[in-house]
Amino acid sequence: MYKKWYYVCLIFVFVSCSHDIAHIKNAGKGKLKANYQLVKIEEKKFQLDSETAPRPVYTQMFKDKSGTELFTFFNSYNKSIYIYDYLSSTYIRSIHYDNEGANGILHPIGYYIKNMDSIFVYDMMKIEVALTDSSGFVRDRISLRNSSDNNWALYYPQYSLSTVNPFIERQGRLILTGFAPFAIPSENIDNFLFTAYIDLKTKQIEYHHKYPNVLYGCNYNWEGGFATMVYPCLSHDEKLIFSFPVSHDLFFYDFKSENLTKLYAGSNFANTIHSIDHEQRRTPNELIMENYMQEDMYGAILYDPYRKMYYRFLLQGMPDAAIGMSTGEKPVDIIIMDENFNYLGETTIGVEKEWNWTNSFVTLEGLNIEYTSGEGIDEDYLTFKIFIPKVI
Repeated sequence: MYKKWYYVCLIFVFVSCSHDIAHIKNAGKGKLKANYQLVKIEEKKFQLDSETAPRPVYTQMFKDKSGTELFTFFNSYNKSIYIYDYLSSTYIRSIHYDNEGANGILHPIGYYIKNMDSIFVYDMMKIEVALTDSSGFVRDRISLRNSSDNNWALYYPQYSLSTVNPFIERQGRLILTGFAPFAIPSENIDNFLFTAYIDLKTKQIEYHHKYPNVLYGCNYNWEGGFATMVYPCLSHDEKLIFSFPVSHDLFFYDFKSENLTKLYAGSNFANTIHSIDHEQRRTPNELIMENYMQEDMYGAILYDPYRKMYYRFLLQGMPDAAIGMSTGEKPVDIIIMDENFNYLGETTIGVEKEWNWTNSFVTLEGLNIEYTSGEGIDEDYLTFKIFIPKVI
């Protein structure tokens, strides 16, 4: 295994501020040795009813009181959480939420099942978390909107929850990772906090964690919401890790302060990442999409406790991509690392239109990734391909 010479030193991200265009170099490009690759070993299918389509926005693995491993997902069409036995793929039940009234949740997009009496559901429309039970009864509501500040949207996040950006429970608090849906002006970079901590006992909220200035300061133009997404992961030693799309590094945040450290966790093939060559205001959509297509963009980081490895997604850049080209054409690459974040290898599994990589999770069987198009796909089923790392 290739031991990275820059592991101890925590490699510096080289960024040029000239002309307000970021140039984020990949210091490991071409220097990393692969000893592992991801190999597809099996397929898992969950039969869907007539009201359910593939590509659910959010899923969660959950163990019930008997220890049975349950697979759950959210059906945005009928506002229900569907519950299956993971091993047998057998449907068990669903939990429905009303649209109006005392138990109404207008636009649920994510949830956290602590137990069947405590299910936290995020309402995107109201910007709040509803505490519910398995009957759909709403017991409490926790607002994430600062109604006393008319400019709160400039300093507080929006939340785009998914399987790879879930609720995280740690030491009596629920952690909700959000993002800035816009390029952050330099004067706001030290004030914008993208993570909400909800105390499960008091329901009080604290906001923490700033975007790294070296990546998102200098009035760099990261408009569009792609480059400003934040992907959280709880490490094997209970540290909070964030993967930023524009960084070849991972960032480790201190729970008790705003201190952070970074560690290289990049691809052997990723190029220098550039921000949009345009002022932040009124950036044309064509330039936003062109930048997304042409640049390498990192995605989620997942921990595999069964194999003591990490998987980090990369959406490979297409330098020759033309304006109007479908985002589904971007290749999906997965970097494999050990528990010390040493590079072990990487595998390109296909393109985005075939793989709903934001619906990925780890089980004893391996890395589950939703497969959405291609040979043998049946839309009456939610289909996952399962991968495991193997020595080359």
